[in-house]
Amino acid sequence: MHTYEIGKHRVALASRGEVHAATPYSLFLAAHIPEMPGQTVVDLGTGSGVLGIVARLQGAARVYVLDINPEAVAIAMENAARNGVQEGFVPLPTGSTMLPLPEGVMVDHIICNPAQLPMRKSEKAGDPFFAGDDGRGMIEGLIRETPAWLAPRGRLLMTHSSVADLPKSIQLMESIGLEPRVVAQQLLEFRTFVDRAWLDELGGTKRGLYTISDGRAHEILHVVEARIRAA
Repeated sequence: MHTYEIGKHRVALASRGEVHAATPYSLFLAAHIPEMPGQTVVDLGTGSGVLGIVARLQGAARVYVLDINPEAVAIAMENAARNGVQEGFVPLPTGSTMLPLPEGVMVDHIICNPAQLPMRKSEKAGDPFFAGDDGRGMIEGLIRETPAWLAPRGRLLMTHSSVADLPKSIQLMESIGLEPRVVAQQLLEFRTFVDRAWLDELGGTKRGLYTISDGRAHEILHVVEARIRAA
């Protein structure tokens, strides 16, 4: 069991098996979830459920949660109950699209900490952390599906690391009618599993995929918000 102070909230989360404790990415995004009185939210790739739980604590009335790992959805539901926000927490099965919401449902917020670490390949079938050699598979799928599910004043709120080429995502968002803005950013020192040699093959510091500070390699972690461009 882990307990986190997130804004004005104290959140208790259990994890087990392939569902791990909240990552620095998820916690940074959770800290920037705005007040959501009465809103409908989808938490894509819920993991332990931290983002959906904070959304409910911030006033969301309904939170749809889904993950390619069925155990993650079960744990997210348990954690929602543990934090007293199980009412309005709605599990969704995975489907043929990234956001298999019920027909006719439009949401006020899509919240996601997508898989985004560039990896040469994964030896593990169905690896939830593998998003292609450039780390952009889930990011691009999320961005492209977002306009179909957002209510007119809705928002996408997501993490985006520099290692997955933020400028390319900004360009994609703008090309499909979204207006993006960076809400927050921070330096995050490379963790042991980051393949720096592979990032260098992709362009490394020359492409802004990471930066060097005090002799150590860091990614730049962003929280990005996007809304549908006004007509």
